[in-house]
Amino acid sequence: MLFVFPLFVLVSFFCFTLPGVFLLKKASFKISPWESLFFGTVAGLIFFTLLSYLGIVLKLNFLAVPFAILLDILGLKELRDIFSHLTLPSTNRKLLLSLLFALGIIGQLLVIAPSGRFVNGDLVFWSAHGHDGMWHISLMEEMKKGFPLQNPVFAGERLVNYHFFSDIAPTIFSQYFRFSNLDLYFRFFPFIYSLLLGSLAYFLGKKIGGSFSTGVWATIFTYFAGSFGFIVTWIQSRTIGGESIFWATQIQSSIGNPPQIAAFIIVLTFLFFFIHFLENQKGTLKLLVLAMIAGSLIVFKVYGGIVLLGSLGIVGGWQLLKERRVHILILTTLSGLLSAILYLPNSTGSVGFLIWEPWWYIRTMVVIPGRLNLLDWELRRQTYLAEHNLKRVAQLEGTSFFIFLFGNLGLRFIGLVDVAKYVTSIFKNYLHLLLILILLSSFILPMLFLQKGVASNSIQFMQYFLLLMGIIAGIAWGKFTLKFKSSIQIALGFLIILLAVPTQVGLIYGFYSRPPYAKIDSPEQSALTFLRKNTSENSVVVTPPYNKYLDLHTSTPPIWAWFDTAYVSALSSRRTFLSDTEQVDIMGYKFNDRLDIEKQLFEETDPINFDKILRDNKISYLYFPIQLQPAIDLTKTDLQEVYSNPSIQIWKTN
Repeated sequence: MLFVFPLFVLVSFFCFTLPGVFLLKKASFKISPWESLFFGTVAGLIFFTLLSYLGIVLKLNFLAVPFAILLDILGLKELRDIFSHLTLPSTNRKLLLSLLFALGIIGQLLVIAPSGRFVNGDLVFWSAHGHDGMWHISLMEEMKKGFPLQNPVFAGERLVNYHFFSDIAPTIFSQYFRFSNLDLYFRFFPFIYSLLLGSLAYFLGKKIGGSFSTGVWATIFTYFAGSFGFIVTWIQSRTIGGESIFWATQIQSSIGNPPQIAAFIIVLTFLFFFIHFLENQKGTLKLLVLAMIAGSLIVFKVYGGIVLLGSLGIVGGWQLLKERRVHILILTTLSGLLSAILYLPNSTGSVGFLIWEPWWYIRTMVVIPGRLNLLDWELRRQTYLAEHNLKRVAQLEGTSFFIFLFGNLGLRFIGLVDVAKYVTSIFKNYLHLLLILILLSSFILPMLFLQKGVASNSIQFMQYFLLLMGIIAGIAWGKFTLKFKSSIQIALGFLIILLAVPTQVGLIYGFYSRPPYAKIDSPEQSALTFLRKNTSENSVVVTPPYNKYLDLHTSTPPIWAWFDTAYVSALSSRRTFLSDTEQVDIMGYKFNDRLDIEKQLFEETDPINFDKILRDNKISYLYFPIQLQPAIDLTKTDLQEVYSNPSIQIWKTN
């Protein structure tokens, strides 16, 4: 790890940063050397991902690597120019930025980096990483097999209705540069994402606010500002926590959701270049680079694509009405076209993935015991409704709404002052109009809709609201503090940070105040390695159905006893007949028939029926922990035992 990580940084520089710098230079963006390096990295990452996807489709997975090398060669002059003009800030500013970024990055990495490590021989996971991480790594392994992509946990079916672009670059790095999947997912790419998130917040805050102070505070609010959930948990149990007690998870924990944090970075990059585009709307390549950034967003995170493209379209329409100019509309059209080309071929039946359910988050926030637990409020509301006392109903609903809004915002509510100013200028300033539209749409959509599969996933719309409110709050606070002497600025800064960070502190404490949530022990790792090395890559593996009532009475259970995950696909690189049913359900697959078959297989006692089930479903291997072995005597079937240890058995069909 000590030597591998610097190598990863070097490879990332040549695959992302240098090609991106070259593209931005050719597009004639007038930005500083530091901005070129960081925003160039994002542009290069997007370009590398698009080329890699094209390579996967053409069964030439390596395609992006020679293109990156070519752009590296072409961009050497630009790189020399950038480094020759790089200037370091003053000592005080340099120390401040170094401390800020060190704390911000470490704080985010603590949420994800300890998972996917080997502790006393066990591969361990905290929080939801044993589920989410295994799903993304299974996608990485699937993409190595080339196009058409199958669903690694629903063998034989095409991969649809999922934004998998954040997994493409890690796939190429794993396949051709031989970095570990676990390191790439849990540590290496999170480091890059965290560094970019803070850097882009700094540059955007500085660009909009016009000062070093606004940039610094935009970064502070992005890295550290949490909800007011800690107030609730302190009242309820004298503990500090409650990061998502008002439903929305905060920006800090987005590091555990690669599509989400990648989308944040893309949104901030687009907004920064959109400002430059408004200053000078000439240049075909500039337009294409912006369209590439905005158009690719939907396949990194569909929620972000909906919010940004929808808002951009309205801004383009307003420019057409106001000025009879079509520059923003052309940008929207090109972005939308790219989005359609990338999204639609991998989408089926996803038009109705949202469910109309207004006010659901506010209603459940009030009554659920794990949140506010104010059931009496709901009983009073129903009583007032029955009595037609609409005034009292409005009072309760209004109070709940403001708790939801300000609870989620936390200290970011400071930004509402500048938001009010933006509203007054939306008909004159296209940037302000775009910001207001993104804020409104990302806040209103979850207020009206839930998502099929996992209903509460639609709250992810709101994270774009929190992200931008953090930037705006930083700008507003940075401007405000400039009115005071340095000593007062420092005192105010400590006060703000003291009130902003409790939920993040509680989040990290909640993660590691208990043992890991799940583990894969050494014997099972050996079984998965055997499956990977001794079976065909197109083999289909059937595993026991997940039993949520199974309790092994251990603080860190085996991963198969903890939750239904894609761990077999992720670590063996083999598709499973059915696993991770939650993810399968989110993507819209009809999986109940397979679940019934899986249950029947492990309950069947007739060898003839057992063998028929395996043949009819084209299953290649039966994989199971000893505690979950089938009811049948496998020696009486057509199966052949190919691997066994005290934990796991693997049987092959004939």
